[in-house]
Amino acid sequence: MTSIRTDAATQLDELAAEVARLAAHVANLQQTQAERAHADDGDDQPPLYSTVEDWVTMYLLPTFPRPVGEVGMTRWHWCEQWWRHDEAVTRLTALWYGWEQARLQMTGMLPWLRDLDHQLPILCGDDDPFRNCTPAGDLGKHQHRSSPEVPAQPAPEDWWKWWD
Repeated sequence: MTSIRTDAATQLDELAAEVARLAAHVANLQQTQAERAHADDGDDQPPLYSTVEDWVTMYLLPTFPRPVGEVGMTRWHWCEQWWRHDEAVTRLTALWYGWEQARLQMTGMLPWLRDLDHQLPILCGDDDPFRNCTPAGDLGKHQHRSSPEVPAQPAPEDWWKWWD
């Protein structure tokens, strides 16, 4: 009887060792798959354009040209000194980051184009950050006029306590 228990115990030990070996193998496969998925995300690839300015001048403006003109004369506005407009810099930087990520994904450009289609009218439309600027035109003189800042009053001291 002791022999049967010893054989059974040995078989259980061998089975437990085999299960542990298979579990380690599965864990290794999952880790490898996760690493490949991470590499496919392009997280370790450097951006194609090193700055938002490079991206705007070398990609965005040549790829998506729009007719621009005097304020009130065309649907689209653009400021040659776009980098002076905080809102424009924020929106263009977000588009650049999104584009850098989207270019590495197989179908990434389609959602990015929807983002661009949404942002262009906000960026270059009738009530855009460039609405007070005029292009250089024939005279070569650009008139850059920033919009006045919107006033804001500070919130009362305990106003944000609910947020914490």
